[in-house]
Amino acid sequence: MLKPLLPWERRCIEAPSILRRGETLFMFYAGGFNNEPQQIGVATSKDGLTWTRLSEKPFIPNGGPDAWNASESGHPGVFLAADGRTHLFYQGNRDKGRTWYLSRTEIGWRDEQPFVKP
Repeated sequence: MLKPLLPWERRCIEAPSILRRGETLFMFYAGGFNNEPQQIGVATSKDGLTWTRLSEKPFIPNGGPDAWNASESGHPGVFLAADGRTHLFYQGNRDKGRTWYLSRTEIGWRDEQPFVKP
């Protein structure tokens, strides 16, 4: 469905998690192997077979050198709550995988495009 094409996707696309909004499927995916760093992208599809990236940049990049997710932001899992809010769960670490943190961020929607809510 998707193969790595962008520099930040490196040699791997994995861990897809899909949400339907209306007639559009939104796939949150990890680009790059663990700690390369891994980063999160988003692609859309109408049929589940042909996918288009929303951006050439990661939707959720890894953090800077001292950030909790310096080594990766990856393995996304999108969740639509009963109250209609969208949550994205993902893992991160700063030490090349010796420890792991699980995180959740709320996803907002503007003009039917996702964004990370502050």
